[in-house]
Amino acid sequence: MTSTYGLEGRVALVTGGTSGIGRACVVRLREEGMRVAFTGRSRERGETVTAEAGADFIECDHRDREASDRAVERALDLADGRLDALVANAGILFQGSIEATPEDVFRELLEVNLTALFRVSRRCFGHMRDNGGGSMIHIASDAGIRAVHEIAAYSVTKAGVIAVSELFGAEGAPYGIRSNAVCPGDIVPGVQATPAGHEEHAEDPAGWVLPPSGRFGTGEDVAGLVAWLASDESAHMTGATLRIDGGTGAAMGVLTRG
Repeated sequence: MTSTYGLEGRVALVTGGTSGIGRACVVRLREEGMRVAFTGRSRERGETVTAEAGADFIECDHRDREASDRAVERALDLADGRLDALVANAGILFQGSIEATPEDVFRELLEVNLTALFRVSRRCFGHMRDNGGGSMIHIASDAGIRAVHEIAAYSVTKAGVIAVSELFGAEGAPYGIRSNAVCPGDIVPGVQATPAGHEEHAEDPAGWVLPPSGRFGTGEDVAGLVAWLASDESAHMTGATLRIDGGTGAAMGVLTRG
């Protein structure tokens, strides 16, 4: 393995790591020399990533709070209690306006995208504090910075992720714990990339507007930023909200509802 950021021998937990950005993060962190545990709902896909990257798969549906708690404990046990980086990526997407979002769907998105992320992060926070620090990386979305009416509930939950990440950054700073929110724009679908950045939601990108960079992002683009945030290269970076969107959010676009 070739390390760019000096992460050899460190330990990471990636939630939602069986596809999309999560999978790309598992692969990249393993390439950096980290020991990586990752969660996901699909055992088949988890075993595929394990075979590809040599990471430790923990089957888990983060809608189940007890299972989520057990997954964190399992990840800690695998590395004898060490955890240097958390990549909180697990999430789900619902296409629809506020009016078109059923209440039960809204609650489900809150549970997976925000409550589970908060609970996993809080458990890891206490552990990192007791062990001298670490890096918490929360995968949010550009839709959490500027709401997208076609994915209204998702936008609400990702705005919450940014707030949670900032708060962990403020509370963690005295203990050597850094916390940053990564906000991808549109990510091309494929084996290692999904449009919203989370597993099981690849879509046809037809109709998307290219960013000013001239291309959509990839899971690997985001994974490179995640590796940097996990490293000592970003030692003074905490409480930040980082767009990675090819310039899409750099200027206001005018859209009409169809």
